[in-house]
Amino acid sequence: MNRFIDRLRSRWYYALAIAALAALVLFVVIPQPVPVEIAIIDRGTVRETVVDEGRTRMREVYVVSAPVAGRVLRVAVEPGDQVQKGEPLARMTRGASAFLDPRSDAEARELVAAAEARERAAIAERELAAIEDTRAQKLAESRLIAESDRDTARVRLRAALAAEAAASADRRRARSALLAAGLDGVSNAISLSAPVSGAVLSVPQKSESVVTAGTPIVTLGDPSRVDVVAEFLSQDAVRMKPGDRAFIENWGGDAVAAIVERIEPVARTKVSALGIEEQRTKVVLNFEGAIPAALSSHDYRVDARVVLEEAQNAVRVPLGALFRSGDGWAVFVVQNGRAVLRPVTLGVQDDRFRVVLAGMTAGEGVVLFPSTEVSAGTRVANSQQSCEVNRRPSASIARSPSR
Repeated sequence: MNRFIDRLRSRWYYALAIAALAALVLFVVIPQPVPVEIAIIDRGTVRETVVDEGRTRMREVYVVSAPVAGRVLRVAVEPGDQVQKGEPLARMTRGASAFLDPRSDAEARELVAAAEARERAAIAERELAAIEDTRAQKLAESRLIAESDRDTARVRLRAALAAEAAASADRRRARSALLAAGLDGVSNAISLSAPVSGAVLSVPQKSESVVTAGTPIVTLGDPSRVDVVAEFLSQDAVRMKPGDRAFIENWGGDAVAAIVERIEPVARTKVSALGIEEQRTKVVLNFEGAIPAALSSHDYRVDARVVLEEAQNAVRVPLGALFRSGDGWAVFVVQNGRAVLRPVTLGVQDDRFRVVLAGMTAGEGVVLFPSTEVSAGTRVANSQQSCEVNRRPSASIARSPSR
């Protein structure tokens, strides 16, 4: 009896060992589901944009310059001050004359003496001409001389008066060289006023100094009319047109809506930080609504994002789910726990999604960032419960902003 029980027990041990070995073989032979990240296709807005660095620009900038050569006094206004039209900005006076050396001084004094002598001679000629004119008038009234003689005396008097005026002018001109240096700069002050109401942008001539005509004194700007000027690559600029939507970003606040006003037809060659020559053209953007107070400024750095193409309420797929299949694009759609290869036709893309024109519908699940372990028919299992796409797409698919 005991021998029978021992024999039965040994058979049970053999059966358990065979069952364990069979289970191990099945576990090794049957492939396990590949853990993947699955995203759900939805509908939404996809914008293809291009972004580049820009600067704010006050459209109306006024440079107040010195109208004449002279000495500008210390300017009272500071950058950032608000001024009204007609408000005085600075004052300037005529420039002081230079000192004369002894030789030049003696020469100038002799010229004054000669001019005074010519003036005295002209006065004597005028007095003689006046006497002759009076005598000729009396004789003409008595009809003792001809009318022509009377006219000759009158003309001589007029010539003598003109010669006296010219001699006086020469004398004053000669004496002007003798004015002491600095004594002629205390009068004839000129006030420089603001041509418009606005903000003071810069004060190139803050301290008192001698300036020439046309020297900039104060620069004003109108903060109510501010644009953004950005330089885009020429291959991006050709895809823009006036009226395109845009956004002003990275200025210290939320994105501000804007529109493209003008694309300049001239490109400029610039060298990037990597030493690459680029053709860039200026694009002018206008704010669509009210201008934020912080952007009512001049030459502030911002980022300008222009919308090249937009699709609303479109079926979109994450960029991380797309991969090349032949000459087209494809995704792995999850059906009944298996990855199914699905060719797709694509449209507009942004930095996270791309529009699906054909091949997929909203609500389907796709494999994100499929590895080499995933192929058509592979069993897959979702490694994450979230359907939200938080991972940034790979650089081979995402379009990086131009810098």
